Amino acid sequence: MVSAVDLIKQNKYLMLSKSWCPDCHYAIRVFQKYNVINKVKLIELDKMNSNEALKLEKEFTEISGRKWVPSLFFNGKFWGNESDLYKLESTDSTEKVFKEVGLL
Repeated sequence: MVSAVDLIKQNKYLMLSKSWCPDCHYAIRVFQKYNVINKVKLIELDKMNSNEALKLEKEFTEISGRKWVPSLFFNGKFWGNESDLYKLESTDSTEKVFKEVGLL
């Protein structure tokens, strides 16, 4: 079973998600808008074996400091969640920040 730390190390851009989550859908739409969705590894906890999902959710919670989806990890560290994307979109800063983190 892979660990959260391994997933973060193996994927430059990672999103912890649940398929039913509207905030996760929003984040996916933002990634699609900037044509970077193919660069983001999506981990949908609700589509995994429940034991593995619970283990990963606990590990990701310890790393990010909160139990929340979506949780976004860029360049090996916790970056934020959908509220951070909302802020970027509302101030037309998404493209600039995506360039800074290497997504664009």
